[in-house]
Amino acid sequence: MTLNINGKIQNVKASIEKYIKDNLVTTSSFTVNFEGLPFEEANRAEWIEETILGLGNRDFHRQVSATTTGQTTQVMLNFNIFVNRELTAKTNRAYEIRDILADYFKIGTQIDLYDFSGDDFTTSLQKMEVNEIITDRAIPDEYYSQYNFSVGINWLEMWDAA
Repeated sequence: MTLNINGKIQNVKASIEKYIKDNLVTTSSFTVNFEGLPFEEANRAEWIEETILGLGNRDFHRQVSATTTGQTTQVMLNFNIFVNRELTAKTNRAYEIRDILADYFKIGTQIDLYDFSGDDFTTSLQKMEVNEIITDRAIPDEYYSQYNFSVGINWLEMWDAA
């Protein structure tokens, strides 16, 4: 059994990061600390930290097509919002950021899944969909206003039938 390109978690991670860059970084002008990249937080007034926590539920599908089987797979995507209390005058800034973030990741939001292991980063293989809000809460912290927001995103993972 060989994983198809839409079954590779590297494509899921890169596609989610593209969606975040297009919407949170480019459109909303947030600083995002992407998992796996170096990041310097000193003297930043605010930022969002993105992490894939792991794979969640899987629902097996015996036959997706004549030649493939698959499963609906869920990935858990976590965001931690940090607002430096010393560098902002707004006590509700973490909540404002949460509301903007939640608008981009509300239930039913569809995110394009691309093949980042190949050469075509413009043709969507399929849609991933936000199907669950997992956590949505403020986090007590001595130095920062923090907020944690995480979602479940699912897609059809496929592989060649043996």
